[in-house]
Amino acid sequence: MQRASILLAVLALLGAVGLALGAGGAGAVPFEGGLAQMDVEPDDVSLEVDVRPDGDAEWTVEYRVRLATDEEERAFEGLRADVENDTEAYTTRFRDRMASTAETAESATGRNMTVSNATVTAERRELPQAYGVLTYRFEWTNFAAVDGDRLRVGDAVDGLFLDDSSSLTVSWPEEYRLAETTPDPSEVRERSVVWNGPVDFSAGQPRISVAPAGPLSGLPTAGLVALFAVLVVAGGAVAYRRRDDGDGEESGVAASGGGDPATESNASAADSASAATAGAAASDASASDGDDADAAGESERGSDEASPVDGDLLSNEEQVLRLIESEGGRMKQKQVAEELDWTAAKTSQVVTGLRDKDDLDGFRLGRENVLSLPDYDPEADSGENNDGDGGEGDEVRGGSGTAEEGDRSDERDATDGG
Repeated sequence: MQRASILLAVLALLGAVGLALGAGGAGAVPFEGGLAQMDVEPDDVSLEVDVRPDGDAEWTVEYRVRLATDEEERAFEGLRADVENDTEAYTTRFRDRMASTAETAESATGRNMTVSNATVTAERRELPQAYGVLTYRFEWTNFAAVDGDRLRVGDAVDGLFLDDSSSLTVSWPEEYRLAETTPDPSEVRERSVVWNGPVDFSAGQPRISVAPAGPLSGLPTAGLVALFAVLVVAGGAVAYRRRDDGDGEESGVAASGGGDPATESNASAADSASAATAGAAASDASASDGDDADAAGESERGSDEASPVDGDLLSNEEQVLRLIESEGGRMKQKQVAEELDWTAAKTSQVVTGLRDKDDLDGFRLGRENVLSLPDYDPEADSGENNDGDGGEGDEVRGGSGTAEEGDRSDERDATDGG
């Protein structure tokens, strides 16, 4: 491997892998040559876009090269020295490429766009294996569209293509929440979504819409439905009572010889309170019936196969940890979702929280997310891994992958936070 080969591969990659869009795409970049003619290519590419409330975005593009040999170590050290000695040459060429991308996106979206504040760094990282990481950062004004109180992201890179070594992460301001996204991302986090390649976004993709979090945004859908049902029942009961009072008013006055305004007011208030109480009781009874049905369903499933997780007694995080512990300390994220009967989005959110608190580790094995407890010892379970998960990693790579290639995939995805 030669230093020049690494340099050319990295500088060309933005046009060939990261932002090379289909014909007519808003972000299409002119590119001459290709990585197929180079001796090396980065092992993975990470595109991170942090969108701000005014629609501007801070981009971070990382190219990572595995330093597995002394020759690769020396080549990257030479590249790092070149970057430090002539930083302007690197940032200028990168900024020019991105400015061309922004001009094309500007024509497609009708928003004025500029690229500025480009920087570049080259550093060696232990992930835990040694990697050479070349990182570019820049500001892209008006990258997202501001639509009232919403931010709409994606039209500036319409038709983006991610190969199997690339990932795209889009994050939004803390005070916003996710409204919708197309297509479904590989992972949904608290303030971001992630797509892991290969992904060939079609016209009109990717698209993300976020909106300011409202006072009821944190209330679960089931709670909103129950609240609405109570209000409807209470309102209907009051209206029905008032209609009856109106129909019998004449006969009531005649029979009593006149009404007491204070008494009638108190009776009306009592009727309203009684109706509201009845509505709430009906809602509680409905919820209780639903809980009983769910419990019955869990009991029926438990008769076929005992589950190590009791959802009535444990929190979501405790359920995940207990389940993985019962499987020996390691388990696929997809299997966790199936065992707990959760959606992929809910599972991803709980797992991300556990990983942020260092209660859980994770990595990628082929196209699968694998979770493990912090004290899990892969050496003690090496025989099982060789017969099971390792085989799956080889199968994902076409049946000819090596153990080292499986490790490299795990390390990349663990680094990306996937």
